[in-house]
Amino acid sequence: MMDKNKLIGFFGIGIFTYLSISNFTYFVGDILKDLLIFLDLNPMWIFFSSELMRFFLFVLLINYVILLVFNNHEAIGNNIIKYFIWSFSTYFILQIIQTSYPPLTSYLETETSIEGISKYYKFLKQNYMLYFLQSILFYFGEIIAVLLIYNKIKKTDN
Repeated sequence: MMDKNKLIGFFGIGIFTYLSISNFTYFVGDILKDLLIFLDLNPMWIFFSSELMRFFLFVLLINYVILLVFNNHEAIGNNIIKYFIWSFSTYFILQIIQTSYPPLTSYLETETSIEGISKYYKFLKQNYMLYFLQSILFYFGEIIAVLLIYNKIKKTDN
C-alpha cells in the first residue's frame, strides 16, 4: 500500500503534468496556426491543421507519459518531491512562454499577416460550427486519455 504522502505527490505530479501537456499542445497549435496564416493558406486548412495537430500531439504525449510513469513508477515514488517540483517547474515555464508568445508575435506582424488573421477569424465567424468541432476534438482527446489510463490500470490489475 502506498503511503499518503506519495499518493498526494503522484496526484500533484499528475495535475501539473496534465496541465503542461495541455498547455504545450495548445501552444504548438497556436504556433502552427500563426505560421499557416503567415503563409496565407486557406483558413479551413489552417483550422483543421492546427486543431488536428493539437489533438494528435495531446494523445501522443499523454500516452508517452503513461508509459513513462508505468515503467518508472518505483523511481518516481522514491523521488516524489523531485518529480513534483519538476512537473510544476515545467508547467510554470510553459506558462511564461505561452504568455510571452502573443506580445512577441505582435512585433513580427506585417500587413500581410494582419490581413491573414482578419481573413481567418472572418472565416471562423462565418463557420461558427467549427468552434463546436474544436470542442469535440478537445473532449475526444480527454476521453482517449481516460481510456489509455483505464486500460493501463486494468492490465496491471490482472
